[in-house]
Amino acid sequence: MDACSDPAIKQVVVMAGAQLGKSEALLNIIGYHVEHDPSPMLMMQPTVEMAQSFSKDRVTSGLLATTPSLRGKVKDPRSRDSGNTTLHKTFPGGALSMVGANSPAGLASRPIRVVLCDEVDRYPHSAGEEGDPIALATKRTLTFWNRKIVLVSTPTDKNNSRIEQAYEESDMRQFYVPCPHCDEHQVLKWANVKWDNGKPSTAGYYCDECGCKWSDAQRRKSVSMGEWRAKTDFQGVAGFHISALYSPWVTIEDAVDEFLKSKRDPMRLKTWVNTFLGETW
Repeated sequence: MDACSDPAIKQVVVMAGAQLGKSEALLNIIGYHVEHDPSPMLMMQPTVEMAQSFSKDRVTSGLLATTPSLRGKVKDPRSRDSGNTTLHKTFPGGALSMVGANSPAGLASRPIRVVLCDEVDRYPHSAGEEGDPIALATKRTLTFWNRKIVLVSTPTDKNNSRIEQAYEESDMRQFYVPCPHCDEHQVLKWANVKWDNGKPSTAGYYCDECGCKWSDAQRRKSVSMGEWRAKTDFQGVAGFHISALYSPWVTIEDAVDEFLKSKRDPMRLKTWVNTFLGETW
């Protein structure tokens, strides 16, 4: 979210596991622009149906209804000339359009300053016969010097993943956290999760440097003290990768239990790699 309000950053890429707050961050970015920096915005979901659901459940019933500073910014849809429909909402100084990546009509005709693309690895390769949906949306931003393009997704298959390719073209930031025992900063890796054979209850995370075992409470505290570090030079694109090992809602025992249940079924293991590790298969 800080990167999305940094004028030096033109594009933000987030490759992450499932249920790590990606969509919530996009909602916060929308709320920020409605309240503080009104702009024409576009939120793209994989399909029109998903865009409608996102609008009803997350934007209208969630963001706009429960955030005190945003109440009244978008008129009631029942009022005449409200500028508020399911897929298009106007507010003073800007508008939010929500489209499906499979709908070329929704990607044309209006200038956009902020493009938010959710779950891009689930987009079709072409929006009808119009071409790549992300490229179509990005073209709408060309008249804005302060444009912002945000790509977010859990990854899918290697060599066929939009989000992995975009991440590899960024400065490739990873989240480093300090060991509670030796203070060595490190990226959390699945290779450092260890357990007794077939017993998830014995699982723990072990430090890269000193080899000490972390409790879940220690892991959560370390995550709260972490920082992003880039692997390559910054050239206008900030990229972030993170796995569910950083999640405050997942225990190491539960993670190992799910891994053991998945590892004998290639399709189930693929889902685990994509959604837990946030890595391509």
